[in-house]
Amino acid sequence: MSFSCIAAEKAWPGELAPPLNVEKLLQAPAGTVASWEALKGKVVVLEFWATWCGPCIEAVPHLNELADEFKEQPVQFIAITDEKESVVQPFLKRKAMRAWVALDTDRSMFKGYGVSGIPHTVVVGTNGVIAAVTHPTSLSARVIKNVLAGESAGLPAPSREEKRVAAEASETRVEPPVFQVLIRPSSGEDAGSSSSGPAGTSPVGKMYRAETKGVSVLSLAQWAYQTTETRLVTNGALPGGTFDVLINIPYAVDERIPELLKDALDMTFGLRGRNEKRELDVYELTVKESKLEETVSTGGSSSSWGPGRMSAVNTPISSLARALESQLRKPVLEKTGLTNRYDVRLKWKQEGRDVVPEVLVDAVRAQLGLELSPAKCPVEVVVLEIEEPRIDK
Repeated sequence: MSFSCIAAEKAWPGELAPPLNVEKLLQAPAGTVASWEALKGKVVVLEFWATWCGPCIEAVPHLNELADEFKEQPVQFIAITDEKESVVQPFLKRKAMRAWVALDTDRSMFKGYGVSGIPHTVVVGTNGVIAAVTHPTSLSARVIKNVLAGESAGLPAPSREEKRVAAEASETRVEPPVFQVLIRPSSGEDAGSSSSGPAGTSPVGKMYRAETKGVSVLSLAQWAYQTTETRLVTNGALPGGTFDVLINIPYAVDERIPELLKDALDMTFGLRGRNEKRELDVYELTVKESKLEETVSTGGSSSSWGPGRMSAVNTPISSLARALESQLRKPVLEKTGLTNRYDVRLKWKQEGRDVVPEVLVDAVRAQLGLELSPAKCPVEVVVLEIEEPRIDK
């Protein structure tokens, strides 16, 4: 995810939309002019994105569905990127985007719309006035219908305090950290979401950012020890509550994140792990007739999940196996031999919180072309020992 604090004075609901300073339009009819005069009478959805942004790519199918739903109505989707055409065109050949794609390599539109992070969605009404500023996953057909009807978008407006902070003068802004491992109590917003990838440059060089929201101490331990709940054994009850994790580190050392989290769990919660092998019931993941799509991401990754669904961008098969393991409540041993990274969308029928294993197994076979076969074999587990946290006396 990329972040930059830029003035957002003009990009606010209820205000006129800033100009469309488009350098070039891709996927638009010949002779198309991107201007508010030419688009008058249409609802316009502006989506700020990049080919390296995992959450941006993850949102593409949702935006495509909306574009299809409104293709016969006065609604135009415009996807805006600051990347070069030589990067964007190969991406579009592999990943369909049902929108005009605007090149903004001088970032004039990013600046004009006060974009402080991507993905970032701006909905403009038929009168050229901004109706909503939101995240693409919060954009629904109902929101677009409301704006078409000249009504309120029906989305909560960003706070004016957020606008004020974003518009602070550059000399008063705090620069992003060059090293940060932050664990804080979760607000509950966007729980279950995560993203990671390149995050611009700093005085120490290229940076890497990872963010996960609403996770338990158990999930943190799984991340730190690179394991899953079914392969983690504790000698007592873990601390309750959920947490947000934010990590900013130099890109060259991103592989040391688990090591950093182990230290954080030890110092904060008094948790230490050790490895041993145990005989367990498992599933073996193999290839039946692969329907997996190789990733179109040029850098970042992301994942999200919920009842009856999971999706991921730029994920290796090992991560998919771990995600399936968390749903099936048994270890999933990855035996596909696949070495590429993939973009995955998987859906299955689910009522309540519990997954019916047979239903998920069938969905994996039908949608991904992979087989999950029951077996029993020795598996390495992490034994997490709970000690007293270090507290100053």
